[in-house]
Amino acid sequence: MSDVTPNTPVRKLRYSALRALADLLDPQDTWRSIMADISRPCGEPRYTQMHMRRFEACVLQGKSPTMELLFDWGTSDCTVGDLVEILIRHQLFAAVTVLLPDHSVCHTHTGSVWCEEAAPASAVCLQACEITQTVEDNSNKPQKISKPVEDDSNKPVQEQELFVEPDSSSGAQESSWDSSQGFHTFSLHELTAMTQHWDERPLSDGGCRLGSGGFGVVFRGRMGDKHVAVKKLNPLDGSSYEDLRKQFNQEIQTLRSLSHENVLRVLGCSCSGPPLCVVFELMVNGSLLERLACAEHTPALTWRNRCWITVGAARGLSYLHTHAHIHRDVKSANILLDEGFVAKISDFGLTRSAAAGSLMTLQTERIVGTTAYMAPEALRGEITAKSDVFSFGVVLLEVLSGLPPVDESRDPALLLEMKDDLDDEDLSLLDFTDRRMQDWRTEELQIMYEAASQCLCQKKNKRPAIAQVLSVLEDLHQKVISR
Repeated sequence: MSDVTPNTPVRKLRYSALRALADLLDPQDTWRSIMADISRPCGEPRYTQMHMRRFEACVLQGKSPTMELLFDWGTSDCTVGDLVEILIRHQLFAAVTVLLPDHSVCHTHTGSVWCEEAAPASAVCLQACEITQTVEDNSNKPQKISKPVEDDSNKPVQEQELFVEPDSSSGAQESSWDSSQGFHTFSLHELTAMTQHWDERPLSDGGCRLGSGGFGVVFRGRMGDKHVAVKKLNPLDGSSYEDLRKQFNQEIQTLRSLSHENVLRVLGCSCSGPPLCVVFELMVNGSLLERLACAEHTPALTWRNRCWITVGAARGLSYLHTHAHIHRDVKSANILLDEGFVAKISDFGLTRSAAAGSLMTLQTERIVGTTAYMAPEALRGEITAKSDVFSFGVVLLEVLSGLPPVDESRDPALLLEMKDDLDDEDLSLLDFTDRRMQDWRTEELQIMYEAASQCLCQKKNKRPAIAQVLSVLEDLHQKVISR
């Protein structure tokens, strides 16, 4: 690489150099943060959500998204110096070394490892909370150990509750019950029995499998006289077990600190694995995404039910924001429905806490979330409650149309982009509306669409707070049930 200089065009980099960069940037989708930082000469972002979808699809084709991104960007005559400038901003010093091993930053930061937590603890996690670690000795008696997390000044600023169980290979243990919190700590042996040895067959075939996703598989289990949902976690592609445990601890800690009718209740967990597992109350009507798709031949949701579900979801999200929690992955798949179609916000592995009483914008180097729902600022690594509002706007479009958020066989593929056709009057609201649902009125559809449009404003400061959206949806629901 000695022939590479800051003035070398990116398009002229050797394949070996591109491959080495891909090995560093493909894991954990680090290339996303690079893509979001690439601008046109006028200063506008070069890449959109559609571009990100295209690069993500490269993985399914066995290609590297990093290499495809650099091939594309290279057509604009960008230089290695331009790329290195972005890499340094994101503290990706190992990648800089691949290109310019003699660069001064390579000597200054030798051995540096970039991660989201490189930022000071006081900026990244502003909500102080007690962190204890529950461990069990050979006699299976729990002990509490305080574990401080220190900021750059070596002062304790926060603590987090971690749960560690005895190794399940030692045999079955009785679960511990926290009567004040209503929280179980299960052994892996117990969960194995509750899920009929992790029976992967679907419920319709007599098994226990409820569904699956990037996080792993959800099983139905039996706890006493009731059924529960057991989420068996798997690391995402490119993530380590340590990353998974961190997300697991975040989800448990968040769920245990929250109590609201529209937030999914956690019943317990097991962390003696791998695998790590979380036990929830069972939502018999599945997710909003499944019900809108009429999965397993279920009937289409009525307009009245849809309005009720959006009210519940908005109440749950408003509760989170009121308690200084930013969800970061609001989507129809994370809105679960009980037997009365009461909506419950779920999946808190990506949730971030702000200072009590504050929902200030935070910044992260690691871009996470689901692309089809992500706000423009979320693609740049900003963490703000207004990004949750944007994502909820996409959910409202799903509720109106019954369409999935992304469909590669559809033009446009992103549901979000169909809004442009509506606004340009190339598509009418009636044509956009899901005709499978019953009892709707045009003026009511218009109210929900207007609420969605406000949520989807490109400028975050012009979006309403979720409490304002909730007020509109509650009025709409009252109008629907009163006629």
